[in-house]
Formats: sequence, C-alpha cells, structure tokens
Amino acid sequence: MAAERPVLKIAGTNQVVQITDDNSRTLMHPETGVAFHSASGALAETRHVYLHNSGVQNKLENGGEAKVLEIGLGTGMGMLLTVNAAVIGQGRLEYHALESDWLCGEIVRELDLERHLSHPVVCERYLAWRDQFGTDPKPGSYVWRFSPEISATVHHHDARIFSFPEPIQFDAIYFDPFAPAVNPEFWTVEFLGSMKKLLIGGGHLVTYCVNRRVKDALLACGYEIRCLPGPVGGKREVMRATRPC
Repeated sequence: MAAERPVLKIAGTNQVVQITDDNSRTLMHPETGVAFHSASGALAETRHVYLHNSGVQNKLENGGEAKVLEIGLGTGMGMLLTVNAAVIGQGRLEYHALESDWLCGEIVRELDLERHLSHPVVCERYLAWRDQFGTDPKPGSYVWRFSPEISATVHHHDARIFSFPEPIQFDAIYFDPFAPAVNPEFWTVEFLGSMKKLLIGGGHLVTYCVNRRVKDALLACGYEIRCLPGPVGGKREVMRATRPC
C-alpha cells in the first residue's frame, strides 16, 4: 500500500504542496496526482539525479565553471541548488532553463526552498527578481545575474520550438520534463537529438527516466547511456546519457 504523504492547499490555485519523504516540498495537481518531483524525496532526487550525476556540483563546489541547461524549470529547485553550489565554491555558472509555465513567486514561496540552501539569500534574491514580472509574464528570455560570475536565464518559451540566438553548448543538461506518459513530445528521437547538439563532447544529459523507449531513443541519437543507482529511498535506477567526445 502506497504511503500517504501530507498535502497542503495553496489558496487561490488548483495546486497543492506535497510533503515528500525527505521533508522537502513539491507541487502536485490534486486531480491528476501528477507531481513535479518524486514523493520519495524532492530534494534528494534533485541533488542526486541532476547535480551529482552530471558532475556539476563537484565542479562548481571546487571552484570550476559550468554551463547548464535545464528542460523544465518547474519549481526552480534544481536551478537554486546549482547557484548555491557555485556560491559555495566561488565557481562560474551560466545557467539556462526552458519553461513554458513559469511559476510565480507566490507559489514558489510555499515550497520553503531556502531551507535547503546553505546560502538562503540565493532563493530570496531569485524570488525578488521573479516578482518583477508578475504572475503571467510574456514569452521571452529573462536574465537573472546573481553576481558577475553567476547568471541564470529563464527562457519562457515552448522548448520544442525555441532556439538560442547565438551558438552555445552545455556541460550538462538537466532533462526534467514530466514523464513520457504526460509529456511524450519531449522524449522523442527528434527532441532528444536536438539536445545532443547542445552538449559538448563528453557532456551529460541526466534524467530520472529509465523507460525502455527513452533508452532506445537516446541510443538512436548516438548517446552513450548508463543506468545509475537512484537516490536513497527513491527510484532504483536513473539515467545518464553522454555525448561521445
């Protein structure tokens, strides 16, 4: 029998906050049950699948530099944890996120994300910046400069039709759309192939999904794939796909 997790209603919205097993919070649609993160632990999943498996956290916390692309900004947890890692190590970070449904600050505040950061000011400054654009910002690219060495750009667009105005390649892609059953359009050979072109040789696309069809699509695109152990208490396996050098 599945464990029942506490949920909290967000006034004036059709979403609820779910308390996940590591006591971090995620959003869940009350009618469909679709959540932004694993109920086994939103924080644990984000840290393990994206920051750890991509190598980005280690690189930034040791004073290195990284260019990261996230497909599906969601609650912003992955972005904020990555900026936090850059602050810890005084690393250089250029972060880009593609998101067609950019959550407003009012909803993100309900998730108490700053509690998971060693530098809570990262979340505070992000939310203050996000508030400038209201609840329904126009499509566009919005640049948040946390410091001269750390920037994050939210591209408020449909990822399937967006293209970068200048050539760019990334060290890592956090591939975090909803599951193939919910957003099948992002898990196709065509879309995953377009992601490969955005990776440097040896760069990693990391995701929670180990669906057989997704593996086949990644292999068809020419990625080298590896299933890795999932986060403690969460999925048994997650995936890293690498663009060969």
